[in-house]
Amino acid sequence: MKLIDSKSVLLGLGLGIIITSLLGIIFFVGYKPQLSDAEIISYARKLGMVDGYESGHDIRRREDGSLVFTIHEDDSFTDVSKRLYDAGIIESSIEFEIIIKKEKLENAIKPGEYTINYNDDTKKIIEKITELK
Repeated sequence: MKLIDSKSVLLGLGLGIIITSLLGIIFFVGYKPQLSDAEIISYARKLGMVDGYESGHDIRRREDGSLVFTIHEDDSFTDVSKRLYDAGIIESSIEFEIIIKKEKLENAIKPGEYTINYNDDTKKIIEKITELK
């Protein structure tokens, strides 16, 4: 005589997963974050929390959450890729350099200040700093 039937256990687990999924869907329908990224950054500043980009001169954060990245006159594309990678803006300096070399843009990087949004990928950043359209 079996105390617990394995089919009953599987059926109970399956029903539990389905019910939990349905409750999760119902809970998150219509959910909208109450604060934007810029508002969160603003409140964090008021509370004295330090932003990693506020101390550097080459990279600083704007009120809307975007970053301002400065490229100097004597910066090479490898210097720029290293600084972007070290700041956490791009995921791979190698990918950045490969794209630059593939498109023959080694000398096309223009000095200046560039606004980088949180959703900009490596190609978009390269377009911005080389002023390609």
